[in-house]
Order: sequence, then C-alpha cells, then structure tokens
Amino acid sequence: MQTSFSNHSLLPQQLPSIEEAQWQHLAPDYARMVLLSGLAFWLPAGAAGLALSALGVIPLSAMLVAAAWLVLLIPTLLSYPAARVKRYAIREQDVLFHEGLLWKNTTVIPRNRIQHIQTENGPLERWFGLVTLKCYGAGGQQADLVIPGLQETLGQQLRQYLLNQADDTENPEHTGGDDDVQQ
Repeated sequence: MQTSFSNHSLLPQQLPSIEEAQWQHLAPDYARMVLLSGLAFWLPAGAAGLALSALGVIPLSAMLVAAAWLVLLIPTLLSYPAARVKRYAIREQDVLFHEGLLWKNTTVIPRNRIQHIQTENGPLERWFGLVTLKCYGAGGQQADLVIPGLQETLGQQLRQYLLNQADDTENPEHTGGDDDVQQ
C-alpha cells in the first residue's frame, strides 16, 4: 500500500497557538509541598549555623551567618510562587508544560512520540496526595516531559489516557485494555 506524502509550507498565521491551549494549574498543595520541603532543610541549617557561630565553632559573627542564611533562603521562598505559575495542557496532538517565574520555559511533546509514561511520588508527595507524571520519547533515558504536582487520581487518569492514545495510534484495532498498562 502506497501512502501519499505531503509537506506543504505553513504561514506563521496558520500555526497553532499555544495561547489557545486550555491550561490547567497544578494542585494547590504542590506549592505548599515545595515550600515545606525547602524550609525543612534551610530552617534547621540556619539554626545550626547560628548555634555553631554562637558557640565559636564557626569563626564568623552570628550576624554574618544570619545574613548568609537569609540569602540562601531566597530561592526557597521564591519556590512557592514559581510552583504556582506551573501549568500543563493536553491537546489533541501534543502535551504542553509551562514553568518559570523569571525565566519561562514551555515544553511541547507530540503525543505520537510518547513511548512510555510513568507516575512516581516520594514520601512528601504521597503525604500531600500528589504524583509526578513523566513522559518518555523514543530513544531517551530521561523524561522528555515532566509534570509534577498532580493530584494522584488525576495523574493516574492522565497516564492511562495518554497510554490509551499511544496504543490507539500504534494499533487502531486495539481497544487498549488493562493488560496493556505499563508499570
């Protein structure tokens, strides 16, 4: 069977617009989890630094240690608003993820290029009921698209939906039953 190939030029106004995507924000608990994770490290580290300075173990003034600690705490404090601006979109032909507070980044992966999808969560994510969805393309060992901070049920639903869509594009006659789920 011979397929016809076409490769017509597109004008800029004919390109699909990312602005028209139905963007979805991550779970509200994700921003709190990111902030809590950072503070759980930096607050004890700052207290230990101040204590060691007060005891004379660190030959620096307590004021200098406190100033250094506050400077190092800034990225942790910015992690909360940075987590709140992250969003994703699922479209007919692709999956999009947008992040960035100061430096913005949008990743787009065509759905027909997704080879493997997994969800994972660490102890803190499990405590908040969150998962991270990872989409892998052909030939890669690292995820091409990572969407953190999804509610666990939504993450599993998205994973199954994308797996079924990938299966449908590879084998149109197949129904995509439970035997096809990759763990």
